[in-house]
Amino acid sequence: MAIWNLKGKQILVVDDFPEMRSMMRSMVAAYGVDQVSQARDGEDALEKMATTRFDIILCDYNLGDGKDGQQILEEAKYRELLPYATVFIMVTAENTQEMVMGALEYQPDAYLSKPVTKTVMQVRLKKLLDKKESLRRISRAMENREYAKAIKLCDSAIAAGSKYRFELAKLQSELFIRTGDYERAEAICEQVLGERELPWALLNLGKVRYFQGELDEADTFFERIIEANPNFVSAYDWRAKVQNKLGATQAAQSTLQEAVNQSPKSLLRQRALADVADSNEDYEITEKARRRAVRIGRGSTLREPRDFTAFAKVLVKNNAAKEALKVVGNIKHEFRTSREAEVCAAVTTALVHDAMGQDDKANQALDQVLSLVDGRPGLIDPEAAMDFARVCLVHERKDDADRIMTEVIQNHYEDKVLLEQIGTLYADAGLKQEADQLIKEVAEAAVEINNQGVRLAKDGKLKESCDFFTRAVRDMPKNPVVNLNAAQSLIMLMKNDVPTRDLLAKARDYIQVADQDDGHRQWANKLRAICDNLSAALQL
Repeated sequence: MAIWNLKGKQILVVDDFPEMRSMMRSMVAAYGVDQVSQARDGEDALEKMATTRFDIILCDYNLGDGKDGQQILEEAKYRELLPYATVFIMVTAENTQEMVMGALEYQPDAYLSKPVTKTVMQVRLKKLLDKKESLRRISRAMENREYAKAIKLCDSAIAAGSKYRFELAKLQSELFIRTGDYERAEAICEQVLGERELPWALLNLGKVRYFQGELDEADTFFERIIEANPNFVSAYDWRAKVQNKLGATQAAQSTLQEAVNQSPKSLLRQRALADVADSNEDYEITEKARRRAVRIGRGSTLREPRDFTAFAKVLVKNNAAKEALKVVGNIKHEFRTSREAEVCAAVTTALVHDAMGQDDKANQALDQVLSLVDGRPGLIDPEAAMDFARVCLVHERKDDADRIMTEVIQNHYEDKVLLEQIGTLYADAGLKQEADQLIKEVAEAAVEINNQGVRLAKDGKLKESCDFFTRAVRDMPKNPVVNLNAAQSLIMLMKNDVPTRDLLAKARDYIQVADQDDGHRQWANKLRAICDNLSAALQL
């Protein structure tokens, strides 16, 4: 029998103490490892992960200043630097609930408490590497976004009697949800639940119901998970999404508060709690959650300028405008190279000065916003645009408000909730008829632009259609329908001619923009699947 070893494996050890890195290196070196890289902090680790495909990553949780182990795992997954085939083990001497729940939430392959013994390390690695190796081909297909191929490979492995059939079923159900094949995702989950009530199967079944619009039924699945597995925190997040969509915002806030109590180190969860508490006008909870989001976000790839601007806005509501200005000032420091952040900071500065009765400074900030967005469509997000328009209307600058709202309507003319909010904003300023007219004219013009490109494609003028939609996307970069039609025109062109990597990448970029809109998920998934087939043909 061959002696178990790690020869040929690429290993990364992440720890801020040189002595610990050396000890871990020696531990794995005993099993024949000849490729061990070391990282002293989060930035160093992510830089190495971006250039090297590691088989095993041993990462300490507490790395001193900067990113911790949870944030490294979070960012690596977000940036797709961590293939499914890589074993990621979190190592730590800490055992607080906050740390353990936060670390486990991002699903490392294992969690080891210090001191780690050589025997424990071997047992864990042997088991994990065996699983990863058996699923390597599936992992590679997922990395290449060849989802149809990954699903077929899962089928083959299950048919061959793989001992990881539940893991394969989980992967398949997630892939079907990602591609919008909800019926097959449901069938897999139901089959698994017929044998064993696994929380992930219930969660994915709830997601299927959510995306199918069956919100009440989705809620029952998430509730069922929480009752049986109160530590399964993601079920709380999904239940709150359902409750929020049903208009039960108080219930959503309670659900998220329970989740935060269990696992507070999630930036997205703190942000969601703050959003729903703000809608409930519970500004005390809003401020606490915004403050935590800003603190947790330090070092996180998921942080956004909005975390700071939203924090400043609730401080204004809680009569702390001076602190709000300090928070806005931090945006420029935290996001030095971001134009979007600069716009958000200027908008919020105008809002704060307006609340303080400093009209001259508010108008100066409004002027700065206009100079920043001039000639840059899509630079201002809808929330910031609404704040900008609100201050403009107070200061009798309707033309400037109309200018920014026109861009928002162009990009979101199908978003009924947003259009209603715009109407309410203008109505509060005594301008309801003007708002109705603006929305009608801009939306009709945007629809006609989209229809022109579609007509060109239907008439067989595919190159002209692609060029037309390229210009349309430049003017309406956040419009999901325009982006999907731009992708569809490119796909039709490639089918009619020859697919190229550049055109496929461009089509996928368009789809990615539209993918953020739940209302067009199935269309986006259908186009993505066609891109996958074209990509596979290109590689033959």
